[in-house]
Amino acid sequence: MRVGVDPTGLVGRDRELAELTEFVGRASTDGAAVLLTGEPGVGKTALLDATADLALAKDMRVIRGSGVEHETDISFAGLHELVVSLSREINGLPDAMREVLKVALGLGIGHTPDRIAVLNAALLLFIEAAKEQPLLVIVDDLHVFDDASRSTLSFVARRLAGRRIGLLGAWRTETDDLFQSLGLAELKIAPLNDTDALNLLSRSFVHLPPRILRTVAGEAQGNPLALLEFAGATSASGARDLRGSGWTSGQGRDVRALYALRVARLPQRTRDLLLLAALEGSGDLGLLAAAGGPSTLDRLAPAERDHLLKVTEDGRTVRFRHPLVRSAVVDAATGEQRRSAHHRLADALIGQPERRGDHLSRATTVPDEGVALVVETAAQSSLQRGDAAGAVARLRRAAQLSPDPGNRTRRLSRAAYLAAWVAGHLDTSHEIMREMHGDPAPSPTTAAAAAFLVLVTEGDADTAHALLMKLIEEALVPSDPPRGELETALFTLTLASHYSGRDEHWQPLIEILRQLPDDSPAAAVSVARIHYAPGAVTDDMLRRLDHEILRLKDQTDADVVIRTALAASYLDRLPGCREAVSRIVGDDDAMGASMPGMMFVALDDLYRGRWQSSADAAAELIVLCEETGYRLFGQVGRYVAAMVDAQRGDLDACRAHCQDIWSWSGPRGLRRLENCAHQAAARAAIGAADFDTAFRHATAICPPGSLPPFNPEALWSATDLVESALRTGHSAEARRHADALRASGVARLSPRWALSVATATAMTSEPDDIVQRFEEALALPGIEHWPFEVGRARLAYGEELRRRGRTRDARTQLKAACDQFGRVGARPWEARAKAELRATGMTRVSRGKAGTSLTPQEMEIARLAATGLSNPQIASQLFLSPRTVSSHLYRLFPKLGITSRGALRDALEALPPEPPTTR
Repeated sequence: MRVGVDPTGLVGRDRELAELTEFVGRASTDGAAVLLTGEPGVGKTALLDATADLALAKDMRVIRGSGVEHETDISFAGLHELVVSLSREINGLPDAMREVLKVALGLGIGHTPDRIAVLNAALLLFIEAAKEQPLLVIVDDLHVFDDASRSTLSFVARRLAGRRIGLLGAWRTETDDLFQSLGLAELKIAPLNDTDALNLLSRSFVHLPPRILRTVAGEAQGNPLALLEFAGATSASGARDLRGSGWTSGQGRDVRALYALRVARLPQRTRDLLLLAALEGSGDLGLLAAAGGPSTLDRLAPAERDHLLKVTEDGRTVRFRHPLVRSAVVDAATGEQRRSAHHRLADALIGQPERRGDHLSRATTVPDEGVALVVETAAQSSLQRGDAAGAVARLRRAAQLSPDPGNRTRRLSRAAYLAAWVAGHLDTSHEIMREMHGDPAPSPTTAAAAAFLVLVTEGDADTAHALLMKLIEEALVPSDPPRGELETALFTLTLASHYSGRDEHWQPLIEILRQLPDDSPAAAVSVARIHYAPGAVTDDMLRRLDHEILRLKDQTDADVVIRTALAASYLDRLPGCREAVSRIVGDDDAMGASMPGMMFVALDDLYRGRWQSSADAAAELIVLCEETGYRLFGQVGRYVAAMVDAQRGDLDACRAHCQDIWSWSGPRGLRRLENCAHQAAARAAIGAADFDTAFRHATAICPPGSLPPFNPEALWSATDLVESALRTGHSAEARRHADALRASGVARLSPRWALSVATATAMTSEPDDIVQRFEEALALPGIEHWPFEVGRARLAYGEELRRRGRTRDARTQLKAACDQFGRVGARPWEARAKAELRATGMTRVSRGKAGTSLTPQEMEIARLAATGLSNPQIASQLFLSPRTVSSHLYRLFPKLGITSRGALRDALEALPPEPPTTR
């Protein structure tokens, strides 16, 4: 006979209940999150139940969920279970948030939602659910929640302050330490001590002699679930009714054998329904009825009476009493029984492609193309939801079910490519490629996956090119735009040639491009042609690209976003891509695509004069690439860091980054990356007025007068070559290079290109034309968005005016250049401008309205800024908005006669002492 536990209290848990009572109080007023951790059976679920009762007593709303081992590879499966009861609140969300959440949960169809949008939508949903009464979210077995749902709860947990929302989870400590990254405070649940263990047994099993209770207590070692189950299976004589269950006591104290015994005593039709519930996961009685037939509740009654499960008060959901019951049910079923249950669930999930595909795949043991197609469709659905990892897993399962070797290879190849390019899982991609070893002749996607892997990990453009070139030539249909596998292969070949920068790789690609018609701006054909000669891009392609960039705000396919940004980066259109690229960077499920995204963010900040942000993005990219093995992309991060250091005047740091690039790229023949380092070195040398060194590095990229195709650094460093050539006595070479730049056609692409061409033209013009050419350059529309280039043009113009003896005009240009460089932090260039100003006869650089007294608030802001605090930090201390702080700094800089934050401390120290206050 088994006697139940007193439902009104728990034994030996006074400390835990006190802490949880305090947690409920905090959660109901100001938000709180706690994670219960402990071994299986230690009482975490009982404490969750007790906390739910405490919350209900305080008039809180309680929603519950539990991790299911069979759904760990279904993104947002856990979140789906949690929010299924919040349909009213979901429908009340703003349209955009509602659609994002529905697509992520598989309840709607749409573009792949951005991960951060899903997280924000989930947070808003919980906030809405807590409007009328405080909300408590309870999650058992959080360690087997899918990663996406776990990340969502972590995101929510960190933002509960002031929300009237509580988050309470339970985690088995025998798994791993991932819970430390969830952001929840930990409450460790220890086994009961000997006294409490005997007390629990004495209260619950009054019919057992003390001797038997002590024996049970010794075997159970304080584990409450083991105490109850061992005692429940023990007679007064001490005999234990395990019927060959194979139980052996030990540190694990696995009581599933005892649950299996109780399950085995149930009627067969009840066991069948329990298996459906265990495999389905959410406990949706409607779905169970569809899969299991009528009279569902009646057939569950025997299990409910034996305290193995319970039905919620609304009669819509069934929950197992303990997660180990679910495990025992599944373990007790035969393989055929499990397959039959999965098949019935698949039949009931016609409108949910991913869940249907998962159950159907588990119900199938032999290759079946029909099932493989269903699972492949589920993979595509996962990808559309932004679940790249789920798509990879489903493609691999579809490959296992493929009777045709060609389809198997195609599906595995697609999985390998997505794992590397979108998901950022190199180990998974390598593993899949090993699975295909010995398969029939590779498909274009197989070659693309293999080529991409060797390119991004080893920088081996030669192997990548060899893997793809012949296969593409054989598969190509002239005059037809590449699609599907061939498009993927052609884009990967373009990337390999892009980083190689060598003629032997580009020339064969050019021959392919000549056979193909125009395509969309993000297509491989377009990207390759833009890279070949940016100045030759047609006006029609520019219009189409601008149109595609405008559409990026609604584009959620990471591949399309990154390809569009790549094309835009050559044509000075990165600002329009910034929002979409930033979404990719923040998406944990698109880690592979996020690294190119970080490149574009860093480059955009570099070009626009936001150099600290650019340096931060580059540093983050370098670290991420080192951690994940994407070594090629890390070199791009070093290039951006080198350019920032070059323009700021940190010559040692610039030199170190360049040396890293040369030592890694040189032996691999990656000429494009070598050129990037030469560009940074040339820029650093010009800032330091070392024009001989600058000329040497600039001409290492291309010879004077030549702007070869597939060499964007030749265009970007053209002004460096022109200026260094002029300063080192190579005037004829400078003129030839300016002519080549003018003939390249890039001036029509953007204001920055137009200014660069106009500046090089002015520098090399005939003496009678120079002034007019500089005036024309500085009058170009839109150049204000490129502060460094504008400052550089003004510096060159001021230098020319000073040499002509036009001192007043020279000072105007040089002072403007000095201010421009000061704002972006170009210290060596600012120093050059100041030196030129002194050469005009100014013994002290003009400081605008220096001497004008600061207001008390301006003085306070200036002092805080001088300590290194950012605008948001100053705003927080002074209870102002960051915009107000920025405005004050803008006004006080001229009063102090400075142009940058770095000069604040010296300027404040130079101020006369404040007069004593008159009382």
